[in-house]
Amino acid sequence: MSAVEIDSLIIRLLPKVLADRDLGDGRIFTKLHLNHLWALSCMYAGECYDEELLAQRVPYHLPPQVQMVREVGT
Repeated sequence: MSAVEIDSLIIRLLPKVLADRDLGDGRIFTKLHLNHLWALSCMYAGECYDEELLAQRVPYHLPPQVQMVREVGT
C-alpha cells in the first residue's frame, strides 16, 4: 500500500479514533490508538498491511494538541 493511500486512510479515520472515549480523552495517542487505527484502516482498505507503515505516517497527521507516546513509533 502506498504512503498516499495510508495517508488518506489516516485523514479519514484518525478523528474517529481520537474521539473514541474507550481509548482515552484524545489528547495522547497511544499504542492502543495505533492498533485501533490500523484495524479500522485494514477494514476500510479491504486488505491489511504492515502496522509499522502506519506508525511512520501517523505523526504527520496528529493535531498539534495531541501528544504521541514515544513507544508508538518504535
